[in-house]
Amino acid sequence: MIRSVRANKKGFHAANFEPGVNLVLADRSKTAGDKDTTNALGKSTLIEIIDFCLASNTSPGKGLRIEALQGWAFTLELTVGGNDVAVTRSPDAPGFFAIEGPTAGWPVRPTPNKEGLPGLDTKKWRAVLAWALFGISELASESGYRPSARSLLSYFVRNQAAAYITPFKHFDNQKVWDVQVHNAFLLGLNWEKAATWQQLKDQKNALDALKQAIKTGAVDGELASLGELEAERLRLTTQLEREREALSNFRVLPQYSEIEEQANILTSEIHGLVNANIVDKRRLERYRESLVNEDAPTADRLEALYNEAGIALPGAVRKTLADARAFNEQIIVNRRGFIAGEIAAIDAAVTDREAQLVTLTDRRAGYLSALAGQGALEELTQLQELHAATRLKVDGLTNRITQLRQMTTKADTIKVETVELKRATTLDYEERRALWSQALNLFSEFSENLYKAAGRLVIDIDDTGYKFDVEIAGSPSEGISKMKIFCYDLMLVSFARQRGLGIDFLIHDSTVFDGVDPRQRAHALELAAAMAAKYGFQYICTLNTDMVPVNDFSQGFDFDSLVRLRLTDTDPSGSLLGFRY
Repeated sequence: MIRSVRANKKGFHAANFEPGVNLVLADRSKTAGDKDTTNALGKSTLIEIIDFCLASNTSPGKGLRIEALQGWAFTLELTVGGNDVAVTRSPDAPGFFAIEGPTAGWPVRPTPNKEGLPGLDTKKWRAVLAWALFGISELASESGYRPSARSLLSYFVRNQAAAYITPFKHFDNQKVWDVQVHNAFLLGLNWEKAATWQQLKDQKNALDALKQAIKTGAVDGELASLGELEAERLRLTTQLEREREALSNFRVLPQYSEIEEQANILTSEIHGLVNANIVDKRRLERYRESLVNEDAPTADRLEALYNEAGIALPGAVRKTLADARAFNEQIIVNRRGFIAGEIAAIDAAVTDREAQLVTLTDRRAGYLSALAGQGALEELTQLQELHAATRLKVDGLTNRITQLRQMTTKADTIKVETVELKRATTLDYEERRALWSQALNLFSEFSENLYKAAGRLVIDIDDTGYKFDVEIAGSPSEGISKMKIFCYDLMLVSFARQRGLGIDFLIHDSTVFDGVDPRQRAHALELAAAMAAKYGFQYICTLNTDMVPVNDFSQGFDFDSLVRLRLTDTDPSGSLLGFRY
């Protein structure tokens, strides 16, 4: 139960609260102009201060942690675990909560800070709240999908506009698991089932992310089928075996490079001798043809030509022709002797080369025989490198195949576990019917109290876990949408009290009544008063005075007695903090 809210500055308007309904009103003064407003008097700030002292998350430069509030400290007086204490938190040192009052029985006891003030850090204070308000331990909940005091409290202290959009969320980007786990806890369902559902989702998301990473190239490999990978591994395994066999039969010849060089030299020499023989043999053919075709002219050839022409040759000419004929015959004899000598020389050279070719070929054959079946160390190293590369490919494929099989098996396992989880959750749901049906009945009762037809709180179980919804006739209207949240929250605190939980307050901003018909506002406040008295909790609500449905309350409902604080727009001192910023 919250008793009061105060601050260390004189201008602050302290608020004292009692069991039941507690209203904080923002009055419009008679002298206020048409440009004055009651929307900046501190109604939402008061709720923010309460939430701040209940260990809400804070960011520098936002909320209460602004320059205008440097030096301020806010104190919340409330009952925690049967002890009346005062909790003080400063925007200048948000990580420390000064604790005044007895703390007997608390799971964590305050310890002095550097200034000697007894208190707790954020984590320990949240652990106390979790224990005292919801009966859970946060000391060992460093991680995991489990209820936390802060998320649970946010359904009882709706501290931002986004908290008034849907009953099951208290901020815009609230994760699905957070919604499922905390609403399951508050409705008496098995929240651990919701946690397990999220763990399965995480595993599936991890598999999907891995597949996507492989597909986009962020991870080496290609997204091939298991059959394709097996075929490629078989091919590489066969290649690996051939390489292994080649390596096992490989013999290293120490003089391999030297012998290989000598064999190359002999090959070059052999090619030179063969080419020289080819040239000489062509010369021999030409020389031999010359010996056959080159003869001296006959003795009477010239005289025959003259006779045919009818010309007689003189005697002197005949003598000259005889001399020339003799000279020509001598030349032919000399040429024949020369050609015969050349032929003999070329024949000898060719024969000598052929003998050399036999010798060189035999020598080269010896070298090649020495190299056959053996190799150089460089070749062995190259073979080993190729073998190692192939083995790496085979190992990589084997890992890929194992990974793909594991992924496929894991995906199948997740599907099976999801089906089994759904079945187990459905069975657990039925076993808990007596408990959660109380929550559904309360919601129907409260909604029927506000409207002619009873609304419905719906709990479903599908392949993704718990699904929650609320239905009230005419719900598309803004006012009825807000009343869904009011009925749901009022049900939560009433149900929590029925279950014996320590949470005994519910706090709403005036936003919860935006667009709501005045008659339903009146019924809602009267209903809150009746349920607070019945179940032993307090309802704190901030309102602008012009939103109070004074003409629609039931006879005998003393509205004025519920007002704990009035703020006014007469001047800045009338606001909660005593000034405006």
